[in-house]
Amino acid sequence: MRRALSLAAHGPATGINPQVGCVLVDTDGTIVAEGWHRGAGTPHAEVDALSRVHTNGAAAGIPPGLTAIVTLEPCNHEGLTGPCSEALITAGVERVVYAVSDPGEHSSGGAERLREAGVLVDAGVLAEEASEAMRIWLTATRLR
Repeated sequence: MRRALSLAAHGPATGINPQVGCVLVDTDGTIVAEGWHRGAGTPHAEVDALSRVHTNGAAAGIPPGLTAIVTLEPCNHEGLTGPCSEALITAGVERVVYAVSDPGEHSSGGAERLREAGVLVDAGVLAEEASEAMRIWLTATRLR
């Protein structure tokens, strides 16, 4: 999770979207790919990481047994980009670990959708640290 938090810091600190980082690890805990959200209208961190699996030399597709470690609960809405929860399900990710639940009225619910699809979900890992990193966005989102 600390690596995902570090990646999130690469994203823009302003705007309506949060800074989010994602690390994909295999069953041995080896990092397969990383990604972060680069700003409104660009792929979210999870999709960015999934797109980099192939560019990092993975043979024929996404390896089985992946865990996605994400600083924010994967979104579950259609916006400029599709729902990250569905992208993770489609990719066959077996487990998702995230720090902070998404408080957005329209974007939350990703963890529930993942569980419905049989994905193992762990929440709250380094939540305080991640919440502090996203404090401005979390406050703005809760006030909307």
